[in-house]
Amino acid sequence: MPRMWIAHLSDLHLTATGQPLYGRVDTQAAFAQALERLATLKRRPELVLLTGDLADDGELATYLFLRRELDALGLPFCLLPGNHDDGAALAAAFAQDSCVWQDGVACLDLPAGRLLLLDTHVPGEEWGRLEKAQLERLEALLQGPALLAMHHPPFAVGIPGMDEIACRGEVAALGRLLAARRGVEGLLCGHVHRHVATLFHGIFAQVAPATAHQIALDAEPLAYTLEPGGFLLHDWEPGRPLLSHYLPLQAAPVYAYEE
Repeated sequence: MPRMWIAHLSDLHLTATGQPLYGRVDTQAAFAQALERLATLKRRPELVLLTGDLADDGELATYLFLRRELDALGLPFCLLPGNHDDGAALAAAFAQDSCVWQDGVACLDLPAGRLLLLDTHVPGEEWGRLEKAQLERLEALLQGPALLAMHHPPFAVGIPGMDEIACRGEVAALGRLLAARRGVEGLLCGHVHRHVATLFHGIFAQVAPATAHQIALDAEPLAYTLEPGGFLLHDWEPGRPLLSHYLPLQAAPVYAYEE
């Protein structure tokens, strides 16, 4: 199976009005920077994955704006909802490009293997949840090389305020399933607004940073920071451990060593 690159963006927190969040965070400008960085990469990703909290307000107009921007980028994309998203409005804006969801799971057959999306958002709640029916569907689809994507991490990230609103439900069962199945080469999450990497039952697991504001690492109570946003670029070649690169939104000059 061929090697492919997947650009992994998360937690855009766009708004229909474009007004800065909290009076400080220009989420539309941050998203525009991310798209510009993607468009100028010499090696173009084969897919853009967006792991939730696409809109801060859940408004249809916000998703229509996102749809126009992604269409203009000219790269295939797939997305899943986060706790800030409205599932109905999101589906309405992306009706023609929506994945086929069954029991809270969507499957994309890609050149390198299967990308399996898990919908963990619970309307009206900040925490997420995995259901038994999702794991049954997931088990049936886990054939050959695969990556999993979900908004809420099923593991602790060491930030108390975020761990309180992590994924609940059938998390232990997910771990047992992944530990028993070969071929799952990565678990990709959002929600935390920081780049976090760990092992989850032997699977390489990562949380993408937000394109918008980041969550402060050591503030109590939970707080946000204006640390630079970014995204991940996953280099996926089945049979080889997943390689992932962190890219800040703003590109920097490149200098040859011989100069």
